[in-house]
Amino acid sequence: MALHSRRCTWAVPVAVVIVQLLLPACSGSTSPIVPTPVVLLDTTVSLVQGVTCNTGYVGTEFTGVAGKTVSISATGAANLTPLFIVYAPDFATQLAGSSSSGAGAASLTLALTQSGLHHVSVCDLNGAAGTVRVLVMQQ
Repeated sequence: MALHSRRCTWAVPVAVVIVQLLLPACSGSTSPIVPTPVVLLDTTVSLVQGVTCNTGYVGTEFTGVAGKTVSISATGAANLTPLFIVYAPDFATQLAGSSSSGAGAASLTLALTQSGLHHVSVCDLNGAAGTVRVLVMQQ
């Protein structure tokens, strides 16, 4: 009997150590890694009074990578109705156009199909003057 109890006394501390080593990996306390959005462009453009989307745009550019998704927003004063069009690196292929996301704001999320310098043409639908912040975030 005494021999049997000696054998079991070391098994309990070893079992506790093994459980302690395994618990952190099994507890779920580790958060998954979430990619941090990368700012590709953060600039302000000035729109001229009387220039509508039918008569002119103000251009800006960002470098994008094929296969990546970008979120683009254009925000300005509440009296503005900003819109923008995104062009491929050849500046001939129109990729997408924004939609209104409230007073003074437009947005678009787009998966890029080509790498290179992409062009963003910004305008005001009604030809109002003002500044518009253009923000491009890679997700």
